[in-house]
Amino acid sequence: MHQGYDIADPPPVRIGGQGLLTDADGRVLAVRPTYVKEPEHSYQLVGGHALENEAYEDAAVREVHEETGLLLAPGRLLVIDRIDAKPPTEQEEGRALGYNFVLDFGTVPADTTIRLPAPSGAGESPELDDYQFFTDDELEAHCQDYMVKRIRWARRARASEWTFELHRGELVQR
Repeated sequence: MHQGYDIADPPPVRIGGQGLLTDADGRVLAVRPTYVKEPEHSYQLVGGHALENEAYEDAAVREVHEETGLLLAPGRLLVIDRIDAKPPTEQEEGRALGYNFVLDFGTVPADTTIRLPAPSGAGESPELDDYQFFTDDELEAHCQDYMVKRIRWARRARASEWTFELHRGELVQR
């Protein structure tokens, strides 16, 4: 889990690569991590942290492959979403400033097999324990608010040929 990324000593800026994948019905593929507080409300786009000196598009390709078993070529950049740094508290670990880059990985055929990753070591829990394809109306019941917004902006970007800049899921107006 999070190989090449030390959660106790994060880099000053986190870079994440994520993929927007849909099925033939337009539903969005989301995965559920096991390391979150609210598992039922924590589905997210496929993707994860870039390794040291790894470009966001390379991270997205690697993470899509690791988390789904699919080796896909990325399309264009859809969304850049900035997540502010959060200092650690006694109850929670902090996090570094982060930029999540969402790329278009297209539509997967109906008969596509999604293969979640196995645990990285003996006795360890898997990083992900479920995946679902969600309609736009189902997102709010399964994803955090910022992720719902990120997904919806990524879908708009795909339809419009624009790339959107977000701050925790909200459109940045310049």
